[in-house]
Order: sequence, then C-alpha cells, then structure tokens
Amino acid sequence: MIVSRYLRIGARFARNGLVRELSFRTNFVVTVLSEVMWLGMMLIFVEIIFANTKNVRGWDNHQYLFLLGTHFVISSIFETFFFGNLQRLSELIRTGGLDFVLLKPASPQFLLSFERVDYSSCANALLGVSLCVYAAQKLGVHIGALNVALFVLLVLSGVATLYALMFIFSTSSVWFIRQTSAAHFWFYLTSCAKYPAEIYQPLARGVLWFALTFVIPVLIVANLPANAMVRQGQFHPWLVGYALFAAAVLVILSSVIFRWALRWYRSASS
Repeated sequence: MIVSRYLRIGARFARNGLVRELSFRTNFVVTVLSEVMWLGMMLIFVEIIFANTKNVRGWDNHQYLFLLGTHFVISSIFETFFFGNLQRLSELIRTGGLDFVLLKPASPQFLLSFERVDYSSCANALLGVSLCVYAAQKLGVHIGALNVALFVLLVLSGVATLYALMFIFSTSSVWFIRQTSAAHFWFYLTSCAKYPAEIYQPLARGVLWFALTFVIPVLIVANLPANAMVRQGQFHPWLVGYALFAAAVLVILSSVIFRWALRWYRSASS
C-alpha cells in the first residue's frame, strides 16, 4: 500500500515534469544541444590524449570511451531525477520553504528528492549508451545477459552513491544556511569519477586513490561497471559487494543525517 502510494506520487511528479518541459520546448532543445556539444568536446579531448599515447594506466582508447559512456549514463540518470531537486534544497532551507514540504503527509526526503524531473538530461543517457555500444563493438567484447544485468545493477548503485553524497552535502545547509555550492560539489564529484581510477594511485602515495575508493567511493561509480564489461582482467568481483554495501550505507546515512539536521532547522515561523 505504501509503495503503491509513493509510486503514484512519483508518477505525478514525472507527469508534471513532462508538462513543464513541453511548455518550454526551446529551452529543452537548447539544453539537449548543449549536452551533445559537451560530449563532442570530451571526445575531442580523448582523441588528443590517445593521439599521443597508446594507453593511460592500462586503459586504451576504446576502453576509456566505454568508461566515458558509462559516466554519461550515470550522470544523466542522476541529473534527470535528483540534481535539480538537491540543488534547490539550500534555498528551501534558507527561505523557510522547507516548511511546506514537512507539512505534507509523505516522506520529506522523498518529496525533496523526486519533486522535479528534468527530461532534458535524458539525452546524455542515450548518448552514453550509444558510446558504450560503439566502444564494445570496437573492442570485440562479447556482452551477454548476465553482463548487462551486472552493468545495470552497478549503474544504479553508482547513481545511489552520488545521490546520497550530494543529499548529505545539501543537508548541511541547515547549519551553514546559505550553502549555494551544490553545483560545484557535483562538478568535483563527477570530474573525479569520469577518469580511470588508476591515475590517482601514484598521487600522495596512493592515499588519494584509497580515499576516493573506500572513504568517499566516487571512483568506483563509473570505473567498476566499465571494468566489469570491457576489462574483465582488471575486474575484482568482491568490489561489486562493496559497491552495493557502500551505496546502501550512504543512502541510509543520508536519511539519518537529514532527520538529525531537522532538529536544528528553524522554520519560517520561528
């Protein structure tokens, strides 16, 4: 009963988002074109890099293209459902708009996370999948149903990890009041996640790589599903269990921190 109720709420949010996108068609088209141009710039960057070297820490041209495509898929899903919502959380806290969310008979975290759906970000998912398919064909990788299922599971795990990290960061607005740097935080997270994890190993004697893999696990977000698909020799199955465990812990932690932060929240009427 509860699950079906939240599914109906989510469906209503999705419908409202579609109506909003159709009301501003030009903005939708411009946003999609911007995403296509951004992917084009990244592909030029990759071509420049691999025009001067055969591999980067064990990743060849097409393996890295698959990693980049995976990153685009994960980023697209996150931006479609969560980024805009979490970005405006700071403003709701600062202005007291969070009061109206807390008064509604539903989970405030659910409402804050899913209220707005940004369909224009879906373009990245299609571009990312296309890039993955192209790279896999060039590599001659056999992709079976089990591989695809594992890839989808790890992609969803990566989305959950990014969601939890950004939700925790946005929740800090309760204490810092004007926390408007959510977009910068997201940029830093994704900037780390879209490169091979191995490039961080020589830095600070491996401390940075360890921190970004096991403390703030952003490096496994896109690297792990890419490794599972096109670099089986470098794939460590135990990391799948760790990725799923870390995502679950972070999501639970985000909920605990949010409920704890509400004790310090001062509503517009206080």
